Amino acid sequence: METLIAKFKLPMIENLSLVNVIVSKGYRKTGNKFSVEFNGSKGYLSNIEISCEGTQKERNNVIWVENLTTKKGSLKSKMVEIYHSEENGIRVSV
Repeated sequence: METLIAKFKLPMIENLSLVNVIVSKGYRKTGNKFSVEFNGSKGYLSNIEISCEGTQKERNNVIWVENLTTKKGSLKSKMVEIYHSEENGIRVSV
């Protein structure tokens, strides 16, 4: 069974208080430590990885931002949902 951890518009991930909400709410709902990692490649933000302790069966915990940016380089206003299950770990839906 999946548990909804957080739901937000993608540009809000740039706000440190949202990152705090993800890690604290994730811990309260699951008992697992959560982390949010920003990764870059060739001078650009490449992806945002949301992880927690425990099993992560597939690579469904990554937001690949290369197709989610505007021509000006800002993040598109897409809805993001973060789910957790004991069987599969984190699943991010954009």
